[in-house]
Amino acid sequence: MRIMTGCAWGEKKKGKLTVKVILRSLNSKHLEIFVRQLPGEKLFMEEEIRKRISNHISRGRIEVYIFSNSFLRKQVYINEDLLKQYISQIKKASKGLKLATDFKLQDFISLPGVISLQEKNISDSDLILASLKEAIAKLIEFKEKGGEVVKKEIKKNVERLKENVKKINALKPKLFFDVKEDIDEEISLITFYINKLEKEINSQRNHFQGKTLDFLTQEILRELNAASSKTKNIKLSFLIVEMKSYLERIREQVQNIE
Repeated sequence: MRIMTGCAWGEKKKGKLTVKVILRSLNSKHLEIFVRQLPGEKLFMEEEIRKRISNHISRGRIEVYIFSNSFLRKQVYINEDLLKQYISQIKKASKGLKLATDFKLQDFISLPGVISLQEKNISDSDLILASLKEAIAKLIEFKEKGGEVVKKEIKKNVERLKENVKKINALKPKLFFDVKEDIDEEISLITFYINKLEKEINSQRNHFQGKTLDFLTQEILRELNAASSKTKNIKLSFLIVEMKSYLERIREQVQNIE
């Protein structure tokens, strides 16, 4: 069992290169992946980043932040083709005007477009993917630890539900004059769904577990409402109200399950 919320990061270094990938996970009904801080020359990696995340995580809003000290490195660039054109045209003009052509390179460096600063993008794609892999592993570990805490709380409330079902079954023989209709079917279905709920909680499945648990809690609530509408017995009504309270606690916790 995994919770949906969490944060983790991975960092890799190679020489002077440092890459850090941060993953932030929030609640969502579906899997949503948002890649931030990815410069234009790295946009080709976005699809691969999404694929690697979706291979391990099935639900939640995942925000991806990528930082690299290679993104903004600058280098001096001399436009030799433009420089040759300047020299050629100046020589041509000098010849036509019969002027001396004694000039040096520094005479041209201030001319527009001859020298510029350009971003030097060092290849760090492998470091980005390696950092992403580390971040995913750490995020899953965090989500699973949180899932264990939530699982314990859910189990407590499931046990309370089962205990109240026992009390209702013990009370049923005394309900002949206090029920409008027989509630055996509702209690049987409630027991069935509680058992399914317990089985799902203890399963090793991580994908879409939250949706399954949410569905089962809704079915239990529906049967509790049906049983409640058929009784005038105060004790039975109280037990059903208690069960709704336990169920509401479970539903709150299930909203954060992947």
